[in-house]
Amino acid sequence: MSIVVVGHKFNSRGSCGTAVHDCWSAIRFAVRENQAMVLLSAVLLAGMILGSNYARGAGMDTLERLDFLFAGNFKARLVQPYINIFTASFASSFLFVFTCFLFGLSMWGACFIPFVLAFRGFGLGLTSGYLYALYSWKGILYNLAVILPGAFICCLAITAASWEGIRFSRFMASQNSGSAYKPNIRSYVLRFGVILFFACVAALVDLLLSVLFGGMFSF
Repeated sequence: MSIVVVGHKFNSRGSCGTAVHDCWSAIRFAVRENQAMVLLSAVLLAGMILGSNYARGAGMDTLERLDFLFAGNFKARLVQPYINIFTASFASSFLFVFTCFLFGLSMWGACFIPFVLAFRGFGLGLTSGYLYALYSWKGILYNLAVILPGAFICCLAITAASWEGIRFSRFMASQNSGSAYKPNIRSYVLRFGVILFFACVAALVDLLLSVLFGGMFSF
């Protein structure tokens, strides 16, 4: 009886390479499973890029005119009462979420909801770009410390509202074309209630960070 010995080369990076491969596989799987949310996030990001580019030629008067939509008047945060900061932030989020809700009730709403999300991204990019263009690193620090954390939660809420609105709008369209599926309006309203809760959390984060860090900046 003969014994065959086969040699194997030991790869010291094997475990690390496997971990990286598994990580990328998990990311690709997550993207495939959430393609709609990824696409909507890309729409939001595209709006932010457009807004930051537009900010190069914009002035403070532009931010003031659009403040009721984006709550982006950072100078007002430094002098307004705290309740006004919370109200302005939540009202801005509510406006976009409610718009997605209304569009979702229309069979054509799915065509318009991405523009709502892009417009919200435009407002955030406009404020961020203006802060950087006018105040450089000071503006970046203020943006990171005071504006972006709450805006991130707000954008997540509006992105979720966009997806819920698009799904319900598509359900409405399929129902009108003879589909047996019946949309559940109660579930739709409850989902938007949860989304508004996160919008409220975003406004509270805005208020808290304005209280903690707003006094460290002057413009």
